[in-house]
Amino acid sequence: MNYHVKKIYNNNIILAEDDKMSEVILLGKGIAFQKQSGDFVDDDKIDKKFIFESPETYSKYIALLKEVPLNQVELANKIIEQAQEELKVTFHDSIYIGLTDHISYTISRYKSGLFLKNALLWEIKNYYPKEYKAAENALNLIWYYEKLQLSEDEIGFLALHFINAQQGGEEIEKTMAVAEIEHDVLNIVKYYYQIDLNENTLNYSRFITHIRFFARRLLKEEILTSDDNFLFEQIKDKMPKAKECADKVKDYFIKKFKITISQEEMIYFMLHINRVAERERKEIQN
Repeated sequence: MNYHVKKIYNNNIILAEDDKMSEVILLGKGIAFQKQSGDFVDDDKIDKKFIFESPETYSKYIALLKEVPLNQVELANKIIEQAQEELKVTFHDSIYIGLTDHISYTISRYKSGLFLKNALLWEIKNYYPKEYKAAENALNLIWYYEKLQLSEDEIGFLALHFINAQQGGEEIEKTMAVAEIEHDVLNIVKYYYQIDLNENTLNYSRFITHIRFFARRLLKEEILTSDDNFLFEQIKDKMPKAKECADKVKDYFIKKFKITISQEEMIYFMLHINRVAERERKEIQN
């Protein structure tokens, strides 16, 4: 199959067309070097090909590729390929966005000395042993390429990506309920910060993903109940406005669902709110 360049994103990422005029994302070190639109792509420089059926998935992956270092993209691809082989499954395309973003953020977190506890670790380990084992093996790849020894908590987080990437659709009622929670939480953040959130950013996409995962767990009554006082206090002090906004979200769930978000859950909301709203607010002011 021959490919020719349609658009260059950076030296290692291009949008190409094949002989049938189908679009494909091609990754490879130096694949776009001295190339321009219309040129043929050197086959020996193609390390990975991506064809996404959904335009939304495609655009989000392109945005991610611009932000995440190529070596971390390649690491995520190796982890996905290894897990698919071990589990004998084909993951949904969305895992290339979710897991790549997770790997990159985890590496950044570890280098900054920020470690998260996984309150669902026991459930993941016991209810999804195959996915847990695949995630455990993935840590060997991370150590080999990044020289980072991740904790058992991180095995659980990786396993969740493998689990979610295998699951199909939901019942319409659950989908609508999740959409309502998503809408309400976003409105709380917008009202508190008095800003419109940019829906085209990765931070927005990350926040949406977290709200949806949280909402599904809430509807299944799998809400986290454990507390992490030290990390909670640490993040609360670093992100006071995000903490105040997260308190509004907490009040919403108390009133609507009669549940109280634990400090463990609040930590995730504070982190995401800070990324999606606080940073955007500062950019507007500047």
